This record gives sequence, C-alpha cells and structure tokens, in this order.
Amino acid sequence: MINISFAGKALLLILGLLFIFHLLVLFGVIPYDIVWAGKITNRKQLLIMEALSLLILVMAAMIVSLKMGYLNILQNSAIANIGMWVLFALFALNTIGNLTAKAPIEKYGFGLLTAVMALLALRLAIAPKIDLKNNSR
Repeated sequence: MINISFAGKALLLILGLLFIFHLLVLFGVIPYDIVWAGKITNRKQLLIMEALSLLILVMAAMIVSLKMGYLNILQNSAIANIGMWVLFALFALNTIGNLTAKAPIEKYGFGLLTAVMALLALRLAIAPKIDLKNNSR
C-alpha cells in the first residue's frame, strides 16, 4: 500500500508541476494543441480552458493540503474527505478523456499521469486525516 504522506506529497508535487505546465501553455511556450484533446481552436478558448485548469489545480492542491493537515482553515475533516473523493473521480474521468485525445503526449503521457493521480487521490480519500503535530494518522 502507498504511504499516506508519500501520496500527499507526490500529489502536491504533480499538481505544482501541472500548474507550471499550464502557465507555459497559456503563455505560448508549449503549443496548445497538446491539451484539451486538441479541441482548442482560438485564443479565447485557450484562455478560458487554461484559466479553468489553473483554478482546478489550485483547488485540488488546497483539498490535498487540507487532507494532509498542511492547511488548518477548516476544522471539518468531512470537507477534505469529500474533496478527495471528488478529486479521485475527476482524475479518473480525466484519464478516460486523455486516452481519447489525438495527441500522443496527451493520450499516453498525461493519460498515465492522471491515472497515477487518481490512485494517489484514492489513497488519500480512504485515509484518515494526518495529525502533523503528533506525526500520526
């Protein structure tokens, strides 16, 4: 079984790297035809979809941080637990979407990445909240 701490840290690292990736797409450093299944046809669509991606990544990082106990803005662990299940579903559905993409990098590279993210999110979803002060679960 995957260690809870590793799962949380790995997921946060991946989310951070994806945030940087989407910024690079947004600013034209990386071509936009390798994201969103190659269905972006103009700059306006790109701005909307990449803004959505960045927002989702920030919210996902906040949910993982809540679950891991890094953020203590909410004392209700049910919100973090529900959020992790939502992230698991989102990453699982995203994996299916990536596998239908035209671009090989999105299909195989990001398809595999989102599958890993789904597994990490599932691990956190079934785990109790980590108590960082006592270094326990």
